[in-house]
Amino acid sequence: MKLDSEQKRVELHVHLDGAIRHGTIYDLMRKNDMKLPGDGSFEALSKALTVTEPIDLANFLKPFGIYIQALKSLEAAERVAYEFSEEMSKNKVAYAEARYCPHNFLPENQKEVSKSTGLKQVVEAVTRGFTRGEEDFGAKVRSILVGFNGEDSVDDVLKLAHYFKGEGVVGIDMATKQNLGYNPEEVKLNSQAICCYEEARKCGIHRTLHAGESGGPEMVQRALEIFHAERIGHGYHTVEDEKLFQNCLKDRVHFETCPHSSILTGAVKLNDHKKHPIIRFAENDANFSISSDDPTVINKWVDSDYQLLQEWGLNSHHFKKANLNAAEACFLPQDEKAQLVETMKKLWT
Repeated sequence: MKLDSEQKRVELHVHLDGAIRHGTIYDLMRKNDMKLPGDGSFEALSKALTVTEPIDLANFLKPFGIYIQALKSLEAAERVAYEFSEEMSKNKVAYAEARYCPHNFLPENQKEVSKSTGLKQVVEAVTRGFTRGEEDFGAKVRSILVGFNGEDSVDDVLKLAHYFKGEGVVGIDMATKQNLGYNPEEVKLNSQAICCYEEARKCGIHRTLHAGESGGPEMVQRALEIFHAERIGHGYHTVEDEKLFQNCLKDRVHFETCPHSSILTGAVKLNDHKKHPIIRFAENDANFSISSDDPTVINKWVDSDYQLLQEWGLNSHHFKKANLNAAEACFLPQDEKAQLVETMKKLWT
């Protein structure tokens, strides 16, 4: 790993399909003759992509509908991955796990190849981008594949994770297709998704799961007890159930926290005179890390999340702990993980 003294962060929760430069989206939309917002200028697009007011998760996700069709090519997949690696380097990130739904990059004209072959080609294109990016910028990036609860995509990503295990893919995640006004964590338990996660566990495929963001602490308990998730994406509402929170502290459950998005999704409201859950995590020495979630719609990368946490009172001691936590909770093979942990210890002395 080609690191310098500035590259000392580990980012575990960032969506590749939500971490695309506005300029790249503008270019891809124009190449695909897609309708651009407003007067068609870059400024109008950038404004439409950026969420500035906390309403709810559905509102936070609206910008994806503007550009997601522009991603559907192998060229776009590789380009986005390569540029992501450069952004990681700029943000002092030594290692990142970028999650994405491969279906979001799948070319729509699949007459020449089957869907399964097309999805494999997407993962290969993303991996090529990350590999070139590591060579050019030094940041190491691996993939977590995301499926959607209630859809065949969960089974698809399990098969892909099997196929590419040890070749750039380190785990799986599950989310829910969020429509306007729909709470993604109120979805009924889907037997197919549970079976997929159980199969992944038996086969040694690493698992993270979105929980406790827009839904309550019971969603975190479900993720741990039914899906056997190794990490929790967000998990802020865990603190509302003291028994669950204390068990998570004792069991060293890892929370992938994202400061800016926690506010902009409406997951955490700062006007209720309570401490932000991330502050409680820090004060209680919880096992948590710091990530950016969706830089495209926040229009900020992870460096800004560290700045925000500094404003909330966290310091270098907390940041050192968070990054060591992240290194120890990452989904790399054991030998690479051990190397990353040692690297982080040296860089945070």
